Amino acid sequence: MQDVTKIFLEQLDMHCHKNDWFASMDQALHEVNAAEAAWTSSGISNSIWQIVNHLIFWNEDVIHRIKGTENPHKAEDNEETFGNPGDPEDEIEWAQTVQRLNEVMNKLKMVIADLDDEKLKAPYAANRSSIECLLSNIMMHDTYHIGQIVLLRKLQSSWGGVDWS
Repeated sequence: MQDVTKIFLEQLDMHCHKNDWFASMDQALHEVNAAEAAWTSSGISNSIWQIVNHLIFWNEDVIHRIKGTENPHKAEDNEETFGNPGDPEDEIEWAQTVQRLNEVMNKLKMVIADLDDEKLKAPYAANRSSIECLLSNIMMHDTYHIGQIVLLRKLQSSWGGVDWS
């Protein structure tokens, strides 16, 4: 495995599963129920559920860009990628949404593992930016939104903190 690929895999693992410099995606979503996921601060912020929808959309999009395939899920604008706030009564749908996020992140991990340094430097799709730049950007994007989830949980008093062990 190439060095840069290994770094991206470590970064993905850290932001999904390990509490190191910041809360991981797993920790941010730990024990969140449907009511907490659908809650919005004064009705103007995105809900945790919407942020998870947004993460699913953009990480799937990155997978398609790297593979050179077309994303079957289209969005007219970025706002559409968040979807609706979620049903506070539907624990099953919320659990399926979180499961979908985990599936997408695992798929991204497999796609990254297939890259070598030459592929990382190559432009993706019709873009001049490299796949390496694309991966760096999506990981920063995800981390930003993980912070939003933590903030929303703090505002609703559902945040239990981070287990750094």
